[in-house]
Amino acid sequence: MGRQRTTDHSIDRWSAGGVVLRTENDGRLSVALCHRRAESLWALPKGTPEQGESVADTALREVTEETGLQVEIGPPIDDTYYSFFRSAGETIGELRFEDDTTVRIDKTVHWYLMKYLGGDTSNHDREYDDVAWIDTQEASHRLTHRNEARVLEKAVAFYEGRATSDD
Repeated sequence: MGRQRTTDHSIDRWSAGGVVLRTENDGRLSVALCHRRAESLWALPKGTPEQGESVADTALREVTEETGLQVEIGPPIDDTYYSFFRSAGETIGELRFEDDTTVRIDKTVHWYLMKYLGGDTSNHDREYDDVAWIDTQEASHRLTHRNEARVLEKAVAFYEGRATSDD
């Protein structure tokens, strides 16, 4: 077991993103995934808010920027939670800690189902190397983080009418 990291400081941050689904000509359901080659990272599109931006507006903007797709926001699917460590100097925002102080960031990600309207994944921003439409069953295995695979499963259930936001 690895050494446990300790810190005297923690901050809460949030981001928002979405699951963009579409039915292919052969009837299979696919999802838009983002890929960072150097890290072998496959992820759902998400990001941090701009000044004064709502959760839904952040999700819509980030998904559009990161995928190159035009989308319409749908119902909220789920929230995920995780923590990570950074030095105070690496964090966004004004912190009253020395730059080399370790800070735990407790992150909440708010996820929405998104309706695909059009656009082209080749128009994505530079945050990721690739954006691709991938069959949802394959995508569930390819996603790097298991919490995002669970979000995808819930999104598919919403899309297929097997779940509601009350589930």
